[in-house]
Amino acid sequence: MTGRQQSAQRSGDRGRRRFTDVVEDVAAWVLTSMGAFLLLAAVLAGSAAYGSTVERGLVERAARTPVQAVLLEDTPVVSGARGTAPSLVHARASWADPDGTPRSGLVEAAPALRAGSTVTIWLDHDGRVVPRPVGEDEAVIAGGIAATGVVLLGGLVLGGCWAGVRIATGRVNSALWEQEWEQVEPEWSGRRR
Repeated sequence: MTGRQQSAQRSGDRGRRRFTDVVEDVAAWVLTSMGAFLLLAAVLAGSAAYGSTVERGLVERAARTPVQAVLLEDTPVVSGARGTAPSLVHARASWADPDGTPRSGLVEAAPALRAGSTVTIWLDHDGRVVPRPVGEDEAVIAGGIAATGVVLLGGLVLGGCWAGVRIATGRVNSALWEQEWEQVEPEWSGRRR
């Protein structure tokens, strides 16, 4: 084979795509498509979590009764971190059950309220103080957490798959390059076998 024929054969080889390039292209298309489905799954998961939290809030509202409680003592002043809302504190208060029975006990209230201030508390059917029903804010947070979780978990899986494809094709390419080098190196270096 003349030098010109060898050069033409090598330039023809450059125009051909390696099998590993095709594998990477197919994997990229498949994983990108799966990424689109992952986003759809995240939206569906977020919507489902939002919906179930809203439904839970409706059930809680039906089973709980709001009443006004009068604080019997000042609530302590609590300083939160800058930019955050101060947490609730416990204080003694009195209230009347829906049937009019007077009650008293510890309730949650905002900090820095004076005795005599009123706060809304929630009672169950037995007249016990219970947390307020789940609201819209909690539903939005639940939906956001569910959607974010699906995206992160799915992204890790897809990223792991892509890394696996790249590692496998890299190993195959390295082996092929080594074989090619064994054939080309003697001619390139001027050392013939």
